Amino acid sequence: MERTLESLFEISKALNSVLDIDQLLEIIMDSAVASVGVERGILFLKSSDGALQPLVARNVEKETVVNAEEISRTIISEVAGSGKYFLSSNLQDDPNILSRPSVKAFKILSVICVPLVNKDAIIGTLYLDSRKATKVFTTNDIQFLQTFANLAAIAIHNVSLFDATKKEARYWKEEAAHRHSFDTIIHTSEAIKECIHRAKSVASSSVSVMILGESGTGKELFARALHYNSPRRNKKFVPINCSALPEHILESELFGAKKGAYTGAVADTKGLFEEADGGTIFLDEIADMQPTLQAKLLRVLQEGEIRRVGDTQYRFINVRVISATNKNIHDEIHAGRFREDLFYRLCGLEIQIPPLRDRTEDILILALHFIKEFCNDNNLILKSVSPDALKTLQEYPFPGNVRELQNIIRKSILLSGKGTLISQVDLPRISSPQLTAEDFSEAARAHIIRILEKVDWNQTKAAELLGLNRTTLQAKMKKLNIGRT
Repeated sequence: MERTLESLFEISKALNSVLDIDQLLEIIMDSAVASVGVERGILFLKSSDGALQPLVARNVEKETVVNAEEISRTIISEVAGSGKYFLSSNLQDDPNILSRPSVKAFKILSVICVPLVNKDAIIGTLYLDSRKATKVFTTNDIQFLQTFANLAAIAIHNVSLFDATKKEARYWKEEAAHRHSFDTIIHTSEAIKECIHRAKSVASSSVSVMILGESGTGKELFARALHYNSPRRNKKFVPINCSALPEHILESELFGAKKGAYTGAVADTKGLFEEADGGTIFLDEIADMQPTLQAKLLRVLQEGEIRRVGDTQYRFINVRVISATNKNIHDEIHAGRFREDLFYRLCGLEIQIPPLRDRTEDILILALHFIKEFCNDNNLILKSVSPDALKTLQEYPFPGNVRELQNIIRKSILLSGKGTLISQVDLPRISSPQLTAEDFSEAARAHIIRILEKVDWNQTKAAELLGLNRTTLQAKMKKLNIGRT
């Protein structure tokens, strides 16, 4: 009994040490033959159509494997069908089996066959035979082999799941790479074509890239395309908005924290730089990062190492950094709000994405893309854009850029009802957009000034056209430094 338990323990360790199905089946066959002490064996697994296929054989020559399968076919079919083992201590006395010429030819004396069962499902059989009178199978062999077969079936199932998971992960990685390829960036303009050309020129390298452009122009789209078209595509792409979190939280998010470093730090935690090790981290709105954190980030980029908050240990990392901002980074440097030395570390190459109002030739193709996407997702009739609606869209300054265009198209589809055409009347009030804090840009400022000039700087009328109340307009004018000259 002790030897049996020891054998099963060693076998279970071996079975749990591999994740490759072919290697696992070889181990199962070798372990079964060695443990039971027989000459030959064949392992059968069910194929997708339910047929039993011989996958691994021992001491069965290639030219005789067909005959060996013929010997065992009746037995394995019975075992696979009933789920019960087969044991014959003297096959030569069985008239049903003895009638087969191959049994006489191989002089098989003793046979044992057990099912491989996982969760009440028979996934295959394990067949062993002996031609020696000194090795006749007994009930002890059955008990051992049934336990062994249970372990083997579990291992086969787990490795099959692992293999399926690997294939699925590979599929989704390939799908992500396709979805974020440069070819999927919708455009017809030469300006975007030039941006793509610049991005492609550094995609295969580890050069840091800074992407500049107004909110909604597609900076993260370019960042993902850079990652998925680089050698780092099989590692993580980790995005974070640097303006969305307070400084002390952003630091722990980026670099991690040691247990007890602050209230609520109940365990050691990885930061996003560690999570992105081997891959890419995307630092969006980098210009909003506080100066003290800028200094710490500079050290990370210079030394290639991070230190968790509250820790004394440094950890080396290999991360490509892509950053982005909707601010004029050079003005931020000149004003002392952004470190010049950090800029040079972050900006191995600069990509400036133009606003949508400067590439109006992209509006139609983008609109049609968003129409198709929204209609397909919501089982709606595919629509098109009327000439008057397109003219209105092309004359609109789009302070929210492509993101705003997508929002407008979605609303317009719903407003157009069952028709197949989006007309000008279906468009929301885009001539007087609701402005938010996100829109405090030169585009928003220019738009407000344009409306004020249209009504001869009558703030009440301008506020009405903009969809704002008068006090809100005055607050925005003050913030954007708008005054009548």
